[in-house]
Amino acid sequence: MGKRVNNVDLELLKTSAAKALEKDGHFEIEKRIDGEFHMTGSPMFTAELMSENAKFTTGADEPTVLGGMGIHATPLNYLMFGVMSCFASTVAMQAARKGVVMERLKVKGHLYYDIGPVVCDSDYPIIKALKLEIDSDKDLTEIIRLAVKVCPALNAIANPIKTEVEQI
Repeated sequence: MGKRVNNVDLELLKTSAAKALEKDGHFEIEKRIDGEFHMTGSPMFTAELMSENAKFTTGADEPTVLGGMGIHATPLNYLMFGVMSCFASTVAMQAARKGVVMERLKVKGHLYYDIGPVVCDSDYPIIKALKLEIDSDKDLTEIIRLAVKVCPALNAIANPIKTEVEQI
């Protein structure tokens, strides 16, 4: 294991950067999750998530306002968690790359949305805005600007991406 700065292994990061540079800046990866919606009980949806070293099953419910049981975290909780954790990791990585050592990095997320179109026929936008508030012991102005540009999860929701849905 290499030197860790902001809980980021800089040697592993450099190895990944070298692999990307070998392919003109590309290092493509596919993420796949298989899940199932359950017709009774809670959680309503489960999926096995995998890391390089572990597998675990997680579940989600819709809130009661959307007809769910409201027991497990909602899909939008997971969306926010994914974006927030990815952004925090990206900030930590970019700070480590720039030699900025932090002692504190906190992220508060706010998602503003309208469930009207989900429960009745209307064409109003569903997701209104996502706001992230960053708290750190360091001035991260430039790091945050860079992280906004390169964070994969933030990029996925901030920019239209090709989306396909098909029944198999």
